[in-house]
Amino acid sequence: MSSVPIAQLTGPLVIGHFFNWGLFGALTLQAYIYYIAFPTDRFFPTKALALTIYLFEVAQTCIATSDAFRNFGTGWGDLIQLDALGTYWINGPLMTSLVSATGQFFYAWRIWILTKEFWVPSVIVLLSLTQAVAGIYAGVWADEIGHFSEIQTKTYVVTSMWLAGTALCDVIISVTMTWSLLRARSGIRSTDILVIKIVRLTVETGSTCAAFAIIDLVFYRVYQHNNYHLVPSIALSKLYSNSLFAVLNSRVRIIGGRTGDSTAPDPTLTNNGVVPRQALSVRHRQRSKVNFAMMEEDARPSRDTSEEVLDADARSHHEAHEMEQVKVSPYTSV
Repeated sequence: MSSVPIAQLTGPLVIGHFFNWGLFGALTLQAYIYYIAFPTDRFFPTKALALTIYLFEVAQTCIATSDAFRNFGTGWGDLIQLDALGTYWINGPLMTSLVSATGQFFYAWRIWILTKEFWVPSVIVLLSLTQAVAGIYAGVWADEIGHFSEIQTKTYVVTSMWLAGTALCDVIISVTMTWSLLRARSGIRSTDILVIKIVRLTVETGSTCAAFAIIDLVFYRVYQHNNYHLVPSIALSKLYSNSLFAVLNSRVRIIGGRTGDSTAPDPTLTNNGVVPRQALSVRHRQRSKVNFAMMEEDARPSRDTSEEVLDADARSHHEAHEMEQVKVSPYTSV
C-alpha cells in the first residue's frame, strides 16, 4: 500500500465521487420532469419504481458522501483511513446490484408486455437475480475483509460474477427490446418513428451501463494495487437509475421543439393504456390553437366594419339634429 503513489489511491476516489454527485443532479432533474409530466402513469409498477429508485439513490449518495468526508476530511493524510473500506461495501456492490436488478426486472416486464412470451423475460430475471446475489455477497465479504488493499485479490471470483452478469443481462435486454420493437413496426409513420426512438434509447442506455460494468471489471482485474476501479464503481448505480428515468421520460414532447412529429404513447407505462393529455402531439396542439384563434377572429367584428357602423350612427344623429333646428314653432312670430 505504501509503495503505491498516493495519487493512484486518492485521485480515483475524487473523480468517482464527482461523477456520483453529477449523476445525482441529473437524476434529480429527471425525477422532477417525470413527476410534473406524467401524473396519469400507473402507480404500480411505474410510479412506485420511480419513487423507490430515487429514494434509494438519495441514500446511496449520502452514504458515499460520508465516506468521502472520512477520506478527505477527518482522515486526511492518514493512510490507514485511506485503506479502510468504510461503508463502500454498502454504496458500492450491494446497492448497485440491487438498483441494477430492479431496472432489469422492469425491462423484463416490458419485454413480456411486448412479446407475450415468458422464456426471454425468465432468462433476464434469472441472470439479474444471479448478479444481484453475487453483488450482495461481494459487498458482505468486502465488509469482513475491511481493507481496499486486500479486496481485489480475495473477492475476484464473486465480483467478476456480479459485474459480468449485469453486463450480460444488459446486452440481452438491448438485443431483445430491439428485436421485439422492430418486429412490431406497423408501416404507419408516426408509430414507426416512436419505435425507432425507443430502440435507439434502449440500445444507448443498455450499452452504456454494460460498457461501464465491463470497464469496472477490467480495472478491477488489471489494476489490483490502486483504486482505478472505483471511478466507475462508485457511480455505477447512478447510471442504471438515470437510464431508467431516461426511458420513462422519453415520452416528453417539447412544444415548438425540433421534433414535432406526432407520436403514439407507450401503452406499457400509461394508466390502463389510456392516452394522457400530455401525450397529445405537438401538431395537434398547434392545430387546436390555430382553430381556436380562427373561431375568435370570426366571432369578433373587424375594425373596418366597426368603424363603418359608428360613422353611419354619427351621420344619422347629426341629420336628425339639423332637422330639429329647421322646424319652426307655430307660436314663433315672423
